[in-house]
Amino acid sequence: MICKTKDLFYEAKLNTCFDKNDEVAIKIHYGEYNRTAILRPEYIAAIVEEVKACGGHPYVVNDTTLSYHLYNNMATSQYQQEGAIRHGYTDATFGCPVIIADGYSGEDDYRVEIPEGLILKETYIGRAVAEADAMIVLGHARGHSITMYGGCTKQLGIGCQSKRGKYITHLAHWGDPHDSIGWPKFTDKCPGKACKFHQMCDDSCPHSAHKALEHGKEWHPEKCRLCYSCQVTCLFSGMTGITFEDNYFPNAMIAHADAALGALKCFDKGKVGFINCAIDVVPECDCFPWAGKAVCPDIGIFASKDLMALEEATLDAIDNAPISPGSVAAEKGLKPGEDKFRAINGFSPRIITRSGEKIGLGTREYSLTNYEPVLTPENVAKWQIRPNKPTTVRLRAVFDKHDLTTEVMPFDRSQYSKKWVQEEWKTYDPYKGEKRG
Repeated sequence: MICKTKDLFYEAKLNTCFDKNDEVAIKIHYGEYNRTAILRPEYIAAIVEEVKACGGHPYVVNDTTLSYHLYNNMATSQYQQEGAIRHGYTDATFGCPVIIADGYSGEDDYRVEIPEGLILKETYIGRAVAEADAMIVLGHARGHSITMYGGCTKQLGIGCQSKRGKYITHLAHWGDPHDSIGWPKFTDKCPGKACKFHQMCDDSCPHSAHKALEHGKEWHPEKCRLCYSCQVTCLFSGMTGITFEDNYFPNAMIAHADAALGALKCFDKGKVGFINCAIDVVPECDCFPWAGKAVCPDIGIFASKDLMALEEATLDAIDNAPISPGSVAAEKGLKPGEDKFRAINGFSPRIITRSGEKIGLGTREYSLTNYEPVLTPENVAKWQIRPNKPTTVRLRAVFDKHDLTTEVMPFDRSQYSKKWVQEEWKTYDPYKGEKRG
């Protein structure tokens, strides 16, 4: 699959997104600490290698985050780089620098106006993204608890945003002061001080906007700045006392499409290419410290210079794919062809592609070309560690100097026996030598 990814880079003409000597940001998600269902480093290294081969100067990049669970590792650049190293996301692995785009705590950013936005009219982009000459976006196609689905649009609309950008993209105080759709929704399920996490919840709020009572919460909305600390403490500790307004999610999906446009406004037309990896298609985001079972088998790699076409094609392929046994998709009784992430996460991810098309992120109409390389000696060799010399030829040269295959003979072994070769081994086989298939 790595070799096909390299081929696809050229088949989709992503090599035309940058010029020789361009500084090229490779946008990925660095993944949460303890998360395993993330993009394997080889996919990222493969793209870095081809950008370098075409004369670009790549660097891998991600931004810091707001709180999204109690111990998230992407809140500061220090934490995030420690997590990236644990995943094997390093300069040694990729062959280029690995950067946090918005600085140590997320304040090194660039303001972008979005007059076309349906909700957001401005956003803030991490400076290492905003000042690149070109960008290749690598999305991991999987579910998401807020945007229902995460691919390349999520990499732009959330992943390229600095802390300020994420703050407004999550609809902080939209509808301020008292009907803000993003504000915490306190339910009657909050047990107050009976909750074993209540002190952690109180201590998390930078403005002391809430306090645990004997039962429930005392909340001061005039103090709330929507940092999400109380919501994520409650939700990620398995409680249900603090949640979101029902209409929050579809509006946040539209806002993150607006923010994606803000990220693209930092580049000249045609200077950004997109790759979706529909591998380990799990229900939740890579910012979760665990991973559910994939909702469908691995599908493959999608690439395009049209963002909405790419996302629509990826979603269609996921929806049409078989259901993975034991997954939440199977538990819900889904069938191939149904909107998987709508059933699993609550709303249809097509809200993103429809609103994105409306504001100019691309077209949802697409023609899908399946790429399969022709099996020839040249194609087999092209992306190998030494394409001009098979390992067999290299070892022949080694053996010419020092032929261990001759030197090792004879070696100690049991006396040759036809009975052993043909019958005795079957005593160790639970199927007594019966070959299947």
